[in-house]
Amino acid sequence: LEGDLRRALNEGQLSLVYQPLYELRSLRPIGFEALARWMHPQLGAIGPDLFIPIAEETGLIVQLTDFVLRSACSDLKRWQLSDPAFAGLTMNVNISGKDIAHSGLVPRITRALVEARLEPQHLTLELTENILMERLEAALPTLTELRRLGVGLSIDDFGTGYSSLAYLSRLPVNSVKIDRAFVADLQRGSDE
Repeated sequence: LEGDLRRALNEGQLSLVYQPLYELRSLRPIGFEALARWMHPQLGAIGPDLFIPIAEETGLIVQLTDFVLRSACSDLKRWQLSDPAFAGLTMNVNISGKDIAHSGLVPRITRALVEARLEPQHLTLELTENILMERLEAALPTLTELRRLGVGLSIDDFGTGYSSLAYLSRLPVNSVKIDRAFVADLQRGSDE
C-alpha cells in the first residue's frame, strides 16, 4: 500500500470529510474537525487506521499533513466568506508525532494559513496525549512558537495515556478533548 499511498497523494485520491463541532449550551456549530479519507481505485475505502501508520512509517505523513492543512484551511476560508454567520468558524486538524518532530512544521502551517488567507486563531492543531507525552520536551518549543503565531492547540484523547493533570499546566494548550472512556457511562441527570 505504500506505493499506492504515494500515488494517491500525487493523484488526488485523498479527500477530507468534516466532523462538525458544536457549543453544547446553544447547540450552534462552532467549527469542524478535518478527517482524511482515501478511496483506493481498486480496493475501495481504506480507513485512516490503516493508511495513517503507513504514512508515518514511510515519511509520507508530511505530505499528507500538508494536503490536509491546505485543503482544510482553504475550505474553511471559503465557508467563512460565503456567509457572515460563518465568520467565526474554526478548523481542527490532527497532527502526528512525526509532524511535531519535523523542524519545518511552523513554516508549513504558516504557509497553509497565508495561502488560504485564514487568520491563525481559526486553526486548532490536535495532538493525541500519547504522541505529546512521548515527545514532550522536544515538542515544547514548537508548541510555544505555534501559540505565539496564534494557532490553537488541543490535546486529543486525554486520559488514554499515563499523563496527569499536572502536565497540563506545562503545556501551551487551549483545550483538552477528554477520551470517551471517561464519559461513556454517564447518564443524563446522573450525579455519579
